[in-house]
Amino acid sequence: MRIARVQIENFRGIKQAEVHFSGTSVLLGDNNTGKSTVFEAIELAIGADRLARTQAIDEHDFYGGDYLPVEGALQKHIKVEVVIAALDEQHCTKFRNNLEFWRQADRSLLGAGQGVNLGQPGIEPAVRIRFEGAYDPENDDFTAKTWFAVPRHEDGTSINECRSSDKREFGFLHLRALRTGNRALSMERGSLLDIILKTYEVRTRMWEGLLRQLRDLDVVGANDPEFGRILTAIRDAMRDIVPGEWADAPHLRVSELTREDLRRVLKSFLATGVPGYAAPFQHQGSGTINALVLAMLGLIAERRNGRVIFAMEEPELSLPPHVQKRVVDKVRGIAAQALFTSHSPYVIEQFQPEQMMVMTRSAAGVLTGSNIELPQNLKLKTFRDGFRTRFCEALLARRVIVVEGKTELVAYSAVARRAAELAPAHYQRLDSLGWVPFDAGGQTAVASFATFFRSLGKTVATIFDQQADAERQAIVASCDSTFEQPYAGFEHLLAAEVSVAMQAWFVRFFVDVGEWPQALNNLVPPQGSPDETYRPAFVALFKHKKGDDYLTVFLEQCQVGHFPQTMLGIISALKNLAAPPPPPPAQPNIFE
Repeated sequence: MRIARVQIENFRGIKQAEVHFSGTSVLLGDNNTGKSTVFEAIELAIGADRLARTQAIDEHDFYGGDYLPVEGALQKHIKVEVVIAALDEQHCTKFRNNLEFWRQADRSLLGAGQGVNLGQPGIEPAVRIRFEGAYDPENDDFTAKTWFAVPRHEDGTSINECRSSDKREFGFLHLRALRTGNRALSMERGSLLDIILKTYEVRTRMWEGLLRQLRDLDVVGANDPEFGRILTAIRDAMRDIVPGEWADAPHLRVSELTREDLRRVLKSFLATGVPGYAAPFQHQGSGTINALVLAMLGLIAERRNGRVIFAMEEPELSLPPHVQKRVVDKVRGIAAQALFTSHSPYVIEQFQPEQMMVMTRSAAGVLTGSNIELPQNLKLKTFRDGFRTRFCEALLARRVIVVEGKTELVAYSAVARRAAELAPAHYQRLDSLGWVPFDAGGQTAVASFATFFRSLGKTVATIFDQQADAERQAIVASCDSTFEQPYAGFEHLLAAEVSVAMQAWFVRFFVDVGEWPQALNNLVPPQGSPDETYRPAFVALFKHKKGDDYLTVFLEQCQVGHFPQTMLGIISALKNLAAPPPPPPAQPNIFE
């Protein structure tokens, strides 16, 4: 059993989306891309208790907050459709009137007249569940319903409502964070403890007796005679105004409580290690809480024989790397399907590339998900070995700059950072603009990596040295924006565009602080030599084995006027690509 397809319309930041899952997956992307919204949409459709809440949706759940119907136009709806495929025999029996068939090869449902294909490999029994939410102006309220897509009336409307008892058969559970804190062991609806009780078909009978005890409990009683005298004085004063039988002495009680009140306030206590003292479980250490949550998930999965689907957001929160890995392995091991979002390389690298789905959302609100397919020149071992240091940050970013090598990666980040510090009105850091530099490892790989990241929906720019026409055209075709440095190498750019005085100053500075590499001592001119004689030493320093480290130190000493103009022009262009300047104000027409 697994979620095979999710279609979303007009929900939160998503105008339209169609996302396919082949199994366990991790969703990647920049913040506010829509990863969590996908999980929220799935919960609307197949979350057993989501629609039992006081208000399942509100005006903020509609795309752009636009929920009011327009006269003469169709009513605005939030729509979510979830296809659950690979159903087992028990599911097929229960949902026999709602069955459809899913073809994995082209990720589609079989249409009418395709029954002959049912015996073929890759054809799986499935059900399709639809959620619809809308605003009802007549009752000034929001409506929310879920239906099985088949069977349908002649007009195309669904016949069978999908109820909470039906949804529990899929065992979908959305964990917004592993450290669920206040709710895991509470009695609130939808808490893990509440889900376990329903999974094990346990009906608690404590409510009526507990409410009766609390209503009869006099909080003050005989323990506080001073307070009691005040309450009695209030009673005597009331009797001067109203009949005596109405003016009983006020009592301070735990009154007016309902079942829902108790669900919110009841908490479990765990031992603290101090003899005789227990504290609320949310006050325990993160390790204890996380172990508790995983144990509870295991109970749910065990009861359902693994027929559960878990969607977990950012399992890395509050956890060290080795525990992050264990959490992911545990959840994957107990669920029929596990879906994750994450920003941690330690979590993401636990998945195969084809299980990594990069999410992108256009300005028009269209969300797409692309599974990673490694290019032919990128071996799996290279991808895995360099995942934390090269690939992860770019996969999580919205915009990627593919550069030839580590020197350009270090240099452009450092220049943008320093320029933003010195002149924030004109420059911004690359990371604050959503740009992440990626080291292609050589000029011949720039085009292929740019193509790779662009295929994942990233906005891709490239920075490279002078190229022959054929190579330049290949790079231009691979990305959204290109920046060709007019030199044969980065060292030549520095030599040509950093002033002679600055070159000499930096060599002397590095010698004076005792950081000049001994291997280059023969290149340092004698003290008092003209500035131009320091150029060979300056260029050689950045060709040295630690040239990138020296480059960072140099750029951090620069003022804006010291930076190469080519670099300033490129970081300005990158800023405008990410955050275009506002158009100039319209000029008045002097002829009107």
